[in-house]
Amino acid sequence: MKKIGLMVALNKEMEFFTGFIDFFETKILHKSKFQIGKYAENEIVAVISGMGNVNAALCASDLINIFNVDMIINVGISGGLTPKLNIGDFIVGDEIVYHDVWCGKPNKIGQVQDLPELFYSNKQLTSMLPDLKHGQICCGDLFVDNKSALDNIVANFPKALAVDMESAAIAQTCYLYDKPLLSVRQISDTPGIKHHAEQYASFWENAPKNSADMVKKLLKEIK
Repeated sequence: MKKIGLMVALNKEMEFFTGFIDFFETKILHKSKFQIGKYAENEIVAVISGMGNVNAALCASDLINIFNVDMIINVGISGGLTPKLNIGDFIVGDEIVYHDVWCGKPNKIGQVQDLPELFYSNKQLTSMLPDLKHGQICCGDLFVDNKSALDNIVANFPKALAVDMESAAIAQTCYLYDKPLLSVRQISDTPGIKHHAEQYASFWENAPKNSADMVKKLLKEIK
C-alpha cells in the first residue's frame, strides 16, 4: 500500500474525487483541510491548497513532512496555450517550469538560481497515462485571462501546452525533498479567444466525471 498525496487548488476540483474516495478523517493544518481516506488499497491524503505558488508549496511540504506521503499527485484545471488543444484534454506535465521567474544571467527564463532549468514529473508515474497528451506545463502567479499574457508565455516557452498557478511550486518542493510527483492538468479554456468565457462555463459540464475516471484508473495502477 502506498500513501499518496492528492493536491488540488480549488474546492470545485476536490468535488471530483469525494464521490469515490472513502474519507474517514480530517485534519486542519496551517488553515488548510487535509482529508485522509482510502481507495484501491492505497491511503490518500487529499488537500485543497488554494491558488498560487506559496499556498501550493506549503501544502506540498506538509504532505511530505507531516503526513509522510510516498508521492504527490497534482491534478486540476489549466488554460490551454494553443488552440490545437480541445477543451477537456488532459496534459501530463512531463516538464514543468515557471513562466514568471527571472534570476538574471546565466540562468534561463523560468529558472530559479541554483535549481534546474526544468522540473519533471516522475517517469514511472507518467508512463501510467500513455493515452493522454504529454508535454510542458508553465506556472506562475498570474491568472492568464487575455491573449497578450498568453502570447508572452508562448514566446518564452514555445513547447508549453498549458498554464496554471501551482504546478511548478509543487514540482520544486518535490525536487528539494526528492519525492515523486505527477502533475496532470485538464484544459478548461484558451485565454484570449473570442468565446473564452463560454468555454470555461461549458467545461464544468463534463469535467468532474472525466477527472474522476482518470484519477480512479491511475490510483488503481499504483501499487
